[in-house]
Amino acid sequence: MKKILCPVDFSKTSNKAAEYAAHIAQHTSASLTLLHVLHLPVLDTSESAMMASQVLDDQRRAASDKLHSLSLHLEDLFEVTGGAKFVVDSKVQEAFLADAVERLVLGEGYDFVVLGTTGGGNTLEEILIGSNTESVISQVKCPVLAIPGNASFPDIHRIVYASDYQPEDSQALGQVIALAAIFKAEVEVVHVSKEADAESTHRAKAFLERLKNDLGNELPIRFQEVVHEEEETGLQDYLSQTNSNMLAILKKRRNFFKDLFRMSLAEKMTYQTKLPLLVLHAA
Repeated sequence: MKKILCPVDFSKTSNKAAEYAAHIAQHTSASLTLLHVLHLPVLDTSESAMMASQVLDDQRRAASDKLHSLSLHLEDLFEVTGGAKFVVDSKVQEAFLADAVERLVLGEGYDFVVLGTTGGGNTLEEILIGSNTESVISQVKCPVLAIPGNASFPDIHRIVYASDYQPEDSQALGQVIALAAIFKAEVEVVHVSKEADAESTHRAKAFLERLKNDLGNELPIRFQEVVHEEEETGLQDYLSQTNSNMLAILKKRRNFFKDLFRMSLAEKMTYQTKLPLLVLHAA
């Protein structure tokens, strides 16, 4: 991890995400860039174009001032905690958020994105994580850490990786283990089965052997199998009962969020509103 990108809109949630990004930058010696995106206005006449240009100039100046203040806040905050200094800069761009983040990841080598979860849409995945966050996760092919607004002060001590025993899990788990090592955090691999039977036991053993072949015999991880008829509910229950403070998942398909969030809103908000969510991408 060398360059961290943190989109902010100066809300409480995005400021919390900036604190997480600074915490990670501080421990990894990565540079941190705060990004604020101005949405391009719809223009129909040359007169409205001039007015829009003036408005954008005003917004750009205001955003630059706020970014500077946020940068100073982060530097002061983490200097008080006694940690190492880190490099922080900022950018203001006019674009759609996901497009701007994707362009910076591809063009300027950012390899980790941290952003806040700001819900408010109508579909379930938008209510849970926010449409902007979902767009970034779907479009950007590097690790994305989504931080809920009610997250505690940055603390990474136990990461749960939700696995369905797929071959792609090895690479993703390698990334999780590397992140955990920086913070001396525990890593637990959790798999939810509908029932405990010989087939699930066989799959678990085969998965462990594959991990050992790919990552080495001395794996600094623990395994936990949860038996529950509903995968999402079983995982949610497990996370609520344990002292975990980050959930890591592997995104393998386009309809991932619709598959993961099938439960109704009446069944309570799922874990994504409570824990930082690290989304990794299959190669």
